[in-house]
Amino acid sequence: MGHFKIAAVPLAVALAALGTITASAGQYTVRPGDSLWSIAQRQHLNLGQLIRDNQPRNPNRIFPGERLNVPDPPAPPRAAPRGLWGPAARALITAQARRHGLNPNFALALSYWESGWSQDAVSNTGAIGLMQIEPSTGAYAGPSLLHRKVDLHNANDNAELGVVLLRHYLDVFNGDPKLALAAYYQGETATRKHGVYPSSKAYVTGIWALRNRFQAEGLA
Repeated sequence: MGHFKIAAVPLAVALAALGTITASAGQYTVRPGDSLWSIAQRQHLNLGQLIRDNQPRNPNRIFPGERLNVPDPPAPPRAAPRGLWGPAARALITAQARRHGLNPNFALALSYWESGWSQDAVSNTGAIGLMQIEPSTGAYAGPSLLHRKVDLHNANDNAELGVVLLRHYLDVFNGDPKLALAAYYQGETATRKHGVYPSSKAYVTGIWALRNRFQAEGLA
């Protein structure tokens, strides 16, 4: 399973914003009101990847004038993505979260960070789909938590298992959302022994800030 100052801009505006990009040669100069979230949206980047490429000391705080490393903008797709993505993916994740008693905005934040709400996403370690679940995790967690085998390439299975995993980790860690996120990222055993690894802090704090933003804006 893979890996933000929050601007006072309504989420609906941030999601629609495709304004001009102050970037050249793979760099972006931070402007007043920017957040890593809004930059990722405008440049069509995965938020987690943007964090990893720049390693900010605090992903919740960036300042005008800072220069960020960004990949070249992707070429326009010739065809629509094959798998579920965007609004349909959000609806599926929201439905599964409500079914399993998890705050939908928490599940949506994790999925956006992990995959950009795209079932087609596959990480460089082989994690699959909306919730970026490793095949080895799916092999044990499906039977253990859902009492059945799951197909991680199926968007419904992927969303449900990711939601159930996060719900499980919340239960294991007495409702502590940051420990639950750490367990999702670095594993339950490691989190029990060591808490949040330093290398996991950007992941944990970034997703939690994104969850709070979604909650404040009423995304789900």
